[in-house]
Order: sequence, then C-alpha cells, then structure tokens
Amino acid sequence: MQAIEAIRKRRAVRTYTDHPVDDATIDQLLRVALLAPTGSGSQAWSVMVVRDAARRRSIADLVIEGAGHYFAVMRPPAPGATPEAHAQWAHEYAEAILASYRVAPVWILGLLVPRNNYPESMREGGHIDDLLSLGFAMENLFVAARAIGLGTVPTTAFQRFEKDRLRTIVGLPADVDPAIITPLGTPPAFPEGLPPAIKKMRRPWRTLVHDDTWGNTRDS
Repeated sequence: MQAIEAIRKRRAVRTYTDHPVDDATIDQLLRVALLAPTGSGSQAWSVMVVRDAARRRSIADLVIEGAGHYFAVMRPPAPGATPEAHAQWAHEYAEAILASYRVAPVWILGLLVPRNNYPESMREGGHIDDLLSLGFAMENLFVAARAIGLGTVPTTAFQRFEKDRLRTIVGLPADVDPAIITPLGTPPAFPEGLPPAIKKMRRPWRTLVHDDTWGNTRDS
C-alpha cells in the first residue's frame, strides 16, 4: 500500500485479535517511526514495546478505566440520568468498545524524554517542539502500520488519569511522559468510514483551508 492510500485508510482501530506480530515487523515500524523530524535534532523521545502478557493486560485495564472517565466527562448524559448513572454508563461503554485491548499482542508507548538541550529562555517552547516531534514519530508508526495491514489507535487522553500507575507498570522514571500510546495488532476488519458521531461533527476539508488570508476558505 502506498503512503497516500495508507493515510486515507488509516483509522482508529478499537477491536483487535490476538494474532501475533513478529519482531521483524515491529522493528521495521519502529525504524520508520524514528525517522520523523525532531525539533533542534533533540530526539526527545523513546519508544517502548510491551509484549509481556501481564503488563499488556495491566495497560489495557488502565486505558479502559481511563476511557470510562473520559467518556463521563466528554459525552452528554442521557436525559434524566443522574451523575452516578452517567458515570456507570460511561464505564460500561468503554468496556464494551475497548475490551479487546486486553488481547492485542503488542502495546507501543511513545515516550517524551527530557534532553534538556534548550536554554531556560526557550524551555517552554522547546517542550512543545519535543511533544510535536513525538507526535510526528507516532504518526509515522500509525501510517506504516496501516500500510502493512496492522491496526493502531492514537491514545493521548485515556492514560492521563493514571500516568503514575502506567509508569509503575513499565518502570518509567517520573520525568518520562508516556504521552502517546497505542495497541498494535490485527483487527478483525478495518473500520470503513467514520463513526456516525464523528462524521456528524467533522468539518469539511474545504472549510479548513484558507488561501492567502484568514477567512478566504475553499468553500467561500
């Protein structure tokens, strides 16, 4: 699959089989990921590959629990639902749609690693540059995985609720941030199109492209 097709067909995969992914394939994906551009050449990243079954299960449990918290905040409650009922719904919904994370054969953790190569006057902006660079690397991984028939899902919010717990599971130092993580594996099938809720809120691309001046969009 060519790059443009892989970009078009990449989807957030939330259902996985336990079909294994071999080491050579993982290495190929990691090498491509780490070819990404990196601000000031700092390479303020590392990538952790988690194959150990117990650790994978613990990461999946943590992410599913975090997703329950996320959906409770981000999704509106049903009419008349109490806060407790809405929270219960959110956790059950997360469990229902993400349960197969527990059988995904690999987890990839994109780690933000401080290199301290920015002077104090540029420290804040440098942190943003480093985080963006990690995002570039993980996007390389996502697209390359799709090109060879593997699924991923960029996860940035669900683990925020329990980052210290995640650090404990995989032995991360306190200053290393597991900012972007993903299961990696074979889905029963790749999603076609967008979920209805996302499709409903998705802005047409022409409304997001401004030519020469702000407001001069392609749909004008």
